[in-house]
Formats: sequence, C-alpha cells, structure tokens
Amino acid sequence: MNEKFLAQLIAELKHSQTEAMALLTQALCRQVDPAKLKKDLEGIIRAYEQRPQASPVAVQMAQGALAAAHAEQMIQANERAAAADPKKR
Repeated sequence: MNEKFLAQLIAELKHSQTEAMALLTQALCRQVDPAKLKKDLEGIIRAYEQRPQASPVAVQMAQGALAAAHAEQMIQANERAAAADPKKR
C-alpha cells in the first residue's frame, strides 16, 4: 500500500465513523430530550478537550454528534410548530 492510499483509507474511516456517531445521536434524540443531550455533549466535549491526551479525532466525531443533536432539536421544534399551527394542518 502506498502512502496516498493509506491516507485516503484513514480519511474515509474517520468520515464513516463520524457519520455513524451522528446517526446514532439522531436516533437517541428521538428517545430523549435533544436540547438536554446537546447541552450535555457540549459540556463533555469542552471537558474532554482539556485533557492532555485528548484526541482531535474523537473531538471531531463528538462535534458531528453535537451537530446531529442540534439538527434533530430543530427538526422536532419545526414539527411541534407545524402541529400547533392550524393553517399547516
């Protein structure tokens, strides 16, 4: 394997894992309060980043999960607003 191929392989693996974490987080947000999960993730990420051995890849993946929690929070807010608006029924 050459260096370019290996770098591409690692990049694809990182991207796939980040996407998987985001999907898992989105599903979790449908079971719990997405705003609370988002707040907890933000705090955990900040605390983790303070560790000397904090992995930048882990932070990147956690931020993908955080983005998914935020997106699901917005989706749920829009669904609630649409359900409450009699014009949209």
